[in-house]
Amino acid sequence: MKNKFLMSLMALVCAFMVSCSDDEGDIKFLSDDNGNVYTIMCPSAESWQHFIVSSTVDWTVETDESWIHLAKTSYLAKETTGMFKVGLFSGYTSRTGTIRVKAGDKTIVITVIQMGSPVVSFYQKNYQFTNKRTSFIAEINTNASLEANIEYVERNGSEETLITTEQDWLSCNLQESGTEYRKQLVLTAQANTNEQPRYARVIIKDIQSVTTDTIRVEQLETDVFRVVDSDDPYAASYVLSSYEAATVNFYIDKNVKYTEAISDESWITKNTTKFAREELSYNVAASEEFNTREGTITLTYGDEEIVLTIQQPGHPMFTFYATTRNREITEVTGIDCDGVVGDAQRKVKYWTNFADFDITSNNPDWIPESEQSCVKGMDGATTAVCIQVAKNNGEKRNGSITVTCQGDDSYNKTLNITQNQFEARADISRTTRTMFLGYDDEYTALSILDDEENHPNFEYESIVWSSSDESLATVDENGKITTLASTASGKTVTIKATIALKEGYRVATLEKTCALTVADAYLYDADDKTKTKVEELELVVGDQDLSESILTVNAVNFTSQAVAWKSNNPDVAAVTVDESKCIIEAVNAGETTVDAIITTGDTELPSITVSCKVKVTVPENLGE
Repeated sequence: MKNKFLMSLMALVCAFMVSCSDDEGDIKFLSDDNGNVYTIMCPSAESWQHFIVSSTVDWTVETDESWIHLAKTSYLAKETTGMFKVGLFSGYTSRTGTIRVKAGDKTIVITVIQMGSPVVSFYQKNYQFTNKRTSFIAEINTNASLEANIEYVERNGSEETLITTEQDWLSCNLQESGTEYRKQLVLTAQANTNEQPRYARVIIKDIQSVTTDTIRVEQLETDVFRVVDSDDPYAASYVLSSYEAATVNFYIDKNVKYTEAISDESWITKNTTKFAREELSYNVAASEEFNTREGTITLTYGDEEIVLTIQQPGHPMFTFYATTRNREITEVTGIDCDGVVGDAQRKVKYWTNFADFDITSNNPDWIPESEQSCVKGMDGATTAVCIQVAKNNGEKRNGSITVTCQGDDSYNKTLNITQNQFEARADISRTTRTMFLGYDDEYTALSILDDEENHPNFEYESIVWSSSDESLATVDENGKITTLASTASGKTVTIKATIALKEGYRVATLEKTCALTVADAYLYDADDKTKTKVEELELVVGDQDLSESILTVNAVNFTSQAVAWKSNNPDVAAVTVDESKCIIEAVNAGETTVDAIITTGDTELPSITVSCKVKVTVPENLGE
């Protein structure tokens, strides 16, 4: 029995020595299919992952990545599964980290790659193939693992119906491209010998999130090159009804490559086309010719030709327009009642191919004719009609000028002109004003502005100034405020100017007003909530209750910008300032005044001064 125990102990010691030798102790990662695995791919979502370790000794795990969370960092030799968790990753590409597995002096590094949020986007989702055997490469932006499947369908407009019978004319192959996060889908269509197009859709699936998207494929039928059937509203020729610019559309069936030749690109230009079954669109310029013109578009495929024809009539034209030739105008509205004459004349552009024409006024009494009324251009020229309109003192009025084509009055054009009714306009020098009680002599009179930039648009006989409340404020005949009653403090009075226009204007009088606000300022005891006005102070030197007083300013109907305090005899009364308050302190017997110089913020009266009389007495027994 003792011998068996010793033999078992020796075998255990030998096993320990082998596991720690240089030849043993390697860490091995086991896989069912492909041997050792040193890279672990993780989805973008939070998930647990594991790896298998085969080791004859205890082993440890460590990482420097904050997004890799280890289940634990040390394992026994008998443990074979290491666990870690990756956090949610919302990035577009991917992120890579490492886990180091150690046993003894051996280390193996596991590379952990976490995919970004799956993205699958196509540069193009719809492909149209010719009827020949054709291969296309569809570029796919993705950071995901993809697979592709083909579904064959029939189309009825935008609706698709799955075909259940076996089809094999389209194949697809997903492959890597040379750019990171990009794959290529190689689509190959066999030749179509049928007289009908055929359709398929390729379903691209992201394996990781089972997100799908679709590429749609159309393959055209056998060679087609023709104008559409006669039942279609499109035709192979057009006769335009007007010389004006137009867009002409032709429609052809085709799935072959053809050439195009335009007979005269000076007035017919290509607009837009589609890839196949094209709606051909051409811009036709406005004609500046008298005669009809014809142009052709020739489409050629091998020996076949399709000739498309456009006819455009030409005839005399005269067009008034504002800013662009293709926006014709027939009237000019809203001309100011002051009129437009001389250098201020209104210009309206026109375009014509008349050989000769005249412009006449249908209202010469207020739309005068002159040699400058129209600057004529040459045949086919663009220039301007210069409209002169006299001043209007009355109601709104309508007139016109007419362009006469010499030799054929059927092309005459009339431009209607509307002039606004007279509205009296004048500006008063001030529409609001603040005046301070006791300082009215500092102000200038109100007036009607009459300079180059601000002047009435009429002549007037007289101006009468009046006050809405003469008990508070009065105004003289020149617009000057002559009196302000003490009761006007903090109130507003309306000063009105009544202007009598001269005879002949649509209106007889015009009224302009100024809102006059009466401001005031006085001193009061800083502790007095009623703000009782203080005009005199009596202070006593040495008296605890009467030796000083604290005053502040009450600004009525204006905002004080700043206040400066001053004693006119500091030997009698000294002043100190604490924020907006003034402390007046008795010094010696005598009389003086304390002034508060107030900055008003008013442009006409920047500052005012309010005062308080101060009388200081000294008790006979002071100092005993």
